[in-house]
Amino acid sequence: MRRLLSVLAFVLLIVGTAAAQNPPFEAVGRWQFRHTDGSPFIGRLLPNQTATTDFGKGEHGIWRWQGTALHMMYTDGWDDVLTLEADGRFIKRAWGPGADRCGPPTNSGSAERLSADPGPPL
Repeated sequence: MRRLLSVLAFVLLIVGTAAAQNPPFEAVGRWQFRHTDGSPFIGRLLPNQTATTDFGKGEHGIWRWQGTALHMMYTDGWDDVLTLEADGRFIKRAWGPGADRCGPPTNSGSAERLSADPGPPL
């Protein structure tokens, strides 16, 4: 029984590591996000898993993979989720401060990776 549990733990470790090492798209880079109304803003996702945008006075936060979705959590209370759709388009969904993260997003819009290089600070 102990050997079986050890083997199961090892398999789960390998599967979890493989999932984290094979994301559905490359996150690091400079991105253009669009609000529901189509207005653009720029985001940077850095290799150290920090995130910044030029929205408003500028947002600062972190990004993490959760399954096949990329989650960005900002210090101003906004949370964004970036996904690659079946048709190859990127969609960014956002929940505002205090919004129910299990409910519909506060806004959503398209996203485009402009460069693999995050570029200079915004």
